[in-house]
Amino acid sequence: MKRNWDDIKWIFKPDGALRDIYVQEASLNDWEKIIDLINEKYLVQFGGIGENQDKNQIDKSYIIEYLTNDTGELEGKCASVLLGKVRLDCHFFLADQVEFDLSPGDVNSIEDFELIENFMIEISKVIDNQITLTDENSPAFPLVKIDFNRGINKILTKDEVRKIADNSGFFSKKIKLVKAIIYMILMPKKFTEKILTSANEPYKATKKNENKW
Repeated sequence: MKRNWDDIKWIFKPDGALRDIYVQEASLNDWEKIIDLINEKYLVQFGGIGENQDKNQIDKSYIIEYLTNDTGELEGKCASVLLGKVRLDCHFFLADQVEFDLSPGDVNSIEDFELIENFMIEISKVIDNQITLTDENSPAFPLVKIDFNRGINKILTKDEVRKIADNSGFFSKKIKLVKAIIYMILMPKKFTEKILTSANEPYKATKKNENKW
């Protein structure tokens, strides 16, 4: 499918945030298939977080053990999938949600986007599940959704984003954010206590039925 870059480039306009790619409601079997696919078809760097990623294959057995280990004693790892000038980083956060992130500044042409799109198609195909691209930390609001086996390959336009945001109350949440900032200014001690409580809550996966579309 030939795309028009002018219809897509707004998604990758640098704004200080990353873009995320998610597989929601993933299984360990999905993780194994994705790792096998990446190791077989893509250039990859793998290693400890903050260290040189000196391996060119993801250690599948280590990652499956890491995802199922509750002790917190295993060292965290990072994998970077290299798609031309675009780098997708995976930190293996959750067993039931696959997540990659990328810098929007690396995506500067339709060719760059098609590398990402084809990567998403390959993953969707091999695990028979949808895969989405979103703004950073916004798994419930896909900007791109691909489900190969169900014939879905959809990129939202700006107008569609506004319409979905209006219908889902997205902008009302923005108003709540402004109120939170005012609360922070007027009652800094209580705001700090609330933030610390929130920070200690475990990071949880977002279910597909929580998506805005």
